[in-house]
Amino acid sequence: MIINNQNIQGGKILQEVNLKKYRKKMWFILSFGFLLAFFHRYSIGVLSNILSEEMGLTAANLGLLTSMYFYAYAFLQVPVGILGDKYGVKIVTTFGMIFMGIGAFLFGISGSMLTVSLARLLIGIGSACFFISILKMIAIWFPPTQFTKYNGWTSVMGNIGALLAASPFSFFLEIVNWRTSFFIFSGISIIMAILIWRYVYDYPQELGFNLKEESKIEKRSFKEILSEIKVLASNLQFWLYFILLFVMMGSIMSLAGLWIVPFMMHTYNLSRSIAANFSLILTVGLITTSVFLGWIELKFKNRIRMIRFSVFTVTLSWIYFIFIQGGKPPIIHLILLLFIIGGVSLFVMVTFGVIKELFPQLKGGSMGLINLAPFLGTIFFNSIIGWILDNTWKGEIINGSRIYTLAGYRQGFMVILILMILVIALTFRLKKPKK
Repeated sequence: MIINNQNIQGGKILQEVNLKKYRKKMWFILSFGFLLAFFHRYSIGVLSNILSEEMGLTAANLGLLTSMYFYAYAFLQVPVGILGDKYGVKIVTTFGMIFMGIGAFLFGISGSMLTVSLARLLIGIGSACFFISILKMIAIWFPPTQFTKYNGWTSVMGNIGALLAASPFSFFLEIVNWRTSFFIFSGISIIMAILIWRYVYDYPQELGFNLKEESKIEKRSFKEILSEIKVLASNLQFWLYFILLFVMMGSIMSLAGLWIVPFMMHTYNLSRSIAANFSLILTVGLITTSVFLGWIELKFKNRIRMIRFSVFTVTLSWIYFIFIQGGKPPIIHLILLLFIIGGVSLFVMVTFGVIKELFPQLKGGSMGLINLAPFLGTIFFNSIIGWILDNTWKGEIINGSRIYTLAGYRQGFMVILILMILVIALTFRLKKPKK
């Protein structure tokens, strides 16, 4: 009898070890797909001047082109969440990676604003399938206490993709033609689709693992899922968090993904390769916070306090940038500001944990709807800053590319600051989920 008990205990330990290894393998495969999605999100910043020269694009055109990714991403967040709840992560992410591969190939052969925009849209459709799917996978496969930790590490993987889209991508373009680079990314995407189909599973029970009751396989109709989403959409707290992410993450993604590189080139007269390093600084700030996000949350002991600290710090940074330094601070100050803005902005990622607690029955749908916010925000900031730059343009063109003024950039960044002040007021209306 003792031997049998030992065998049972040993079997449980072995199963737990195998479960830990397998869920980490799954997380890595899916998060590598998220890395590729982030790379595509930010690669336009480095390509902006090249595309402007080859296709005669204005700032408004670039804003629209960049936003095609975000239109697809934003529009699909709720459908992806619902499809993930209905059909599972495996199917959603496999098709997502296939779309990303097709889009990258089309981007490489594009020769006009129409075709490159369509390619960007397809890449956005594929990329939209990953973040919500990964959060759903973490919620099902990992203990609840590890949700924020792996949310943070998922952000690390994504921001490594953003980092690769800055200086490394710029240097890579010195080695290969930009079109060839996208053919390579297309091939990588198809390989990743095969790996996802082979190794990703929706529930531990499919591999014989037994977890707690809350991880049981869930089957709900579309009608039930949509009914639950209606309840979520009528909740004031949901919309307060939505506006928070719209402004905070939308502005940082617009800055890192598009405007920081041309801003540095036009205002500081830097080359594209050197200017791309400033997008990298923002990304390093994001990565640094991502690594320690779980630990930071424990230190604050209060997610709302953590969010409020983030909003105040970023707002003060923009005030210093725009008013005290007139929109053109010394390089060393700018490096510090970008690192702070990038790092502290990511504190608001704890919002996903709050939404998961507010609406536990909708693992995919709730996070899909809240994840609309950063991408709608990015579309807004891409468009409004591009419009302001075109309207303050003085007619200067170098190598077929428009050169925009410091005054134009300063006015564009003022929009961010005004909305940040609004968000400060909203943070005093946030409430913690009831236990």
